[in-house]
Amino acid sequence: MDFTKEMLPDGVVIELTGSFTFKDHHVFRALLDILKEAPGSRHVLDLSRVEFLDSAALGMLLIAEDEARAASHTLALRKPSPATARLIELAAMDTLFIIET
Repeated sequence: MDFTKEMLPDGVVIELTGSFTFKDHHVFRALLDILKEAPGSRHVLDLSRVEFLDSAALGMLLIAEDEARAASHTLALRKPSPATARLIELAAMDTLFIIET
């Protein structure tokens, strides 16, 4: 997985690309640091270019949500592909996240 960030006055948009799996945990740590240090309180993970997520990636998304909530921030998932959206739904995570289509 790779990512790019766009800092905004009210938060940050991080666009993830490629496959997001357990092996990306080191990249995910860097992503968490960006979320923690970003100005504002509205943060977005753009999943529109994510090709595949495994169960570890779902767990990492939950960690990001927990950290955002602890800091009184919101974390939205933007434009997940149909397959990614279905996986999020099957894991019942669609009730935990703001999903932007």
